[in-house]
Amino acid sequence: MSASRLRSTRRPQLRANTVLLLVVAFLVAALNTRFWRVVFSAHDFAGLHGIGVAVAVAGALFALTTIMLLPLSFRWTLKPGLTVVLLLAAGAAFFMSDFGAVIDRHALASVYETDAREATEWVSARMLLTLGLLGVLPAILLWWVRIDWQGPVRELWSRIKLALLVCALLGISALSFGKDIASLVRNHMELRHLANPFALLAAQLSYMDHARNDNRPLEKIGLDAKRGAALAPGQRPAVLLLAIGESARAASYGSLGYGRDTDPKMRALATVNFTDVHSCGTNTATSLPCMFSGVGRTEYKDGMAKYRENLLDVLMRAGYDVVWIDNNTGSKRLAIRTTEKFLGDGKDPALCNPEGCYDEVLLRQLKQDLPAVKRDTVFVIHLLGSHGPAYYARYPAEFATFKPECRSNQLQQCDDQQLHNTYDNTIHYADHIVGSATAMLRDDAAIDPAVLYVSDHGESLGEHGLYLHGAPYAIAPDQQTRVPMQLWVSDRFAARRGLDVACLRARAGQPMSHDNFFHSVLGLADVDTALRKPPLDFTAGCTGKAATP
Repeated sequence: MSASRLRSTRRPQLRANTVLLLVVAFLVAALNTRFWRVVFSAHDFAGLHGIGVAVAVAGALFALTTIMLLPLSFRWTLKPGLTVVLLLAAGAAFFMSDFGAVIDRHALASVYETDAREATEWVSARMLLTLGLLGVLPAILLWWVRIDWQGPVRELWSRIKLALLVCALLGISALSFGKDIASLVRNHMELRHLANPFALLAAQLSYMDHARNDNRPLEKIGLDAKRGAALAPGQRPAVLLLAIGESARAASYGSLGYGRDTDPKMRALATVNFTDVHSCGTNTATSLPCMFSGVGRTEYKDGMAKYRENLLDVLMRAGYDVVWIDNNTGSKRLAIRTTEKFLGDGKDPALCNPEGCYDEVLLRQLKQDLPAVKRDTVFVIHLLGSHGPAYYARYPAEFATFKPECRSNQLQQCDDQQLHNTYDNTIHYADHIVGSATAMLRDDAAIDPAVLYVSDHGESLGEHGLYLHGAPYAIAPDQQTRVPMQLWVSDRFAARRGLDVACLRARAGQPMSHDNFFHSVLGLADVDTALRKPPLDFTAGCTGKAATP
């Protein structure tokens, strides 16, 4: 027997159904560890009934996964298709297990809208090892196995029988313990986003459904927008700075009750701190366009920024120049009709490194742009802020106020104190950036300035086993949805706008959200339009002739 024939005979030969079921069994058992942790922590599986529920859940997941993969089980698609599934599922398993992530359309939107710099921050030895052991190695074994293909009719009949069997398994699980399974899923909604790889398919279909409006004609809004008398053009330029933070949670702000003085610079500027503000979403791809849309969280739809104008368009329609300065992953198409400057790919070795640029680049650009301001202008600075997991890369060494630090993107390798120290340093540095920008505007006698800072969403630092952000909003913890919002107005701006800052302080403790952002910015900018809703404008009732400068 030749050596090549001997090697061929040593390769196992299996029927296609057998290979498919082995892959499904591996997916259910090895790539769903987070799913099973939630299941076993949420239900009492003692006794025969408990064991039956566990078996029923496993059977249902096995059946659903098999049904999902059946279309891939034919001659030209089996190995390539299952290879893709194994690799994607291994990646999903890593993020779900290590960071407490869930797989939904918002998570996919964050992945699709990231850039190379941000993507490389996730790469670690642990990630590569996980992908290798749980994705690449099983894929190699899959290609090593020889498939004993039958004739087309027999293969089709074999799949039909398999489909009937798994449907029967699903039916038995539902009939036997359906109430227990329904109660489990209803009380732990995250399970639907943790069933791997079923959640990947569901998330992709949902993402495609919400993205189908990409080619819709642009919907114009605020056609009636005009400037009020207080900030009428033709006087000294009014400059409104909108500082948009990244991943900054209210729970880590000293001015909001945190035990550390993480935001001393803005506090020293006597800002108005809104203490109970919640975000529109738990990721940038959702929250950023939502807060500029003006439609509110419950009415906002993913992709809306692609076919509908936003706050910036309304401001320009009312006579403002708008400049967007970005050190993050872009404006999500919000600034496509404005002047947009992206600084995240800078080459200055003092401010930039392979993991991005420090937010100091925003200050440098703002300093260059301010002398050229001749008209009323709205600047938007989009900070990289507290973007994880590489928190240590977000601030220069001199801002490492809290030590020891977590100098790794593998957050689980750091203890809680190191992780909180490093994250708090990012908040402290962001405060330095926003505070310095505020002081820059304050000291420019040629303008009448005001500054509004708000974060796009919060961040989890290991609470409830969750890291980073992106949890489904319905089950997202407070750390991911409660965000800081700070307002500073110069005496010149307050006097000209007729804005009573004491009145604003008195209402700063009221519950607010990103829904207030659109309408309050219009209020600050003194833009009249039917779009502006006074109940959502925190300046409403605090402006007018009776206001004190």
